Amino acid sequence: MDFCVMPRCYGPTVCLAPAGELDLDSRAVLDELYMGADEATVVACDMRHLTFMDVTGLDGMIDFAGRLDGRSLRFFAHSWQPQPSRLLDALYPPAGAKGIRGGPTRLLRRTLP
Repeated sequence: MDFCVMPRCYGPTVCLAPAGELDLDSRAVLDELYMGADEATVVACDMRHLTFMDVTGLDGMIDFAGRLDGRSLRFFAHSWQPQPSRLLDALYPPAGAKGIRGGPTRLLRRTLP
């Protein structure tokens, strides 16, 4: 399945709904989204339709969240599917697991209260 992202703006909040498979071929879509977040203060990413993510896709998400954070935009991801969530945990165990302090995925693990 091809990768796409459905952005919706609600005032200063941008809601993203990535769908499909995030890999090397689709990672450039994240760069386009970054450019469109000029007026936002919060970016909420609903991950329930992201069915597959490989290592390059994960690196793209880490980079995307980091660039938003560098612009003082709050990034939240929620409703992770099993495969992307397992990849996230396998490569970067969650904070607190065996002394891990969050590392590069801390922004991807920030969830909405």
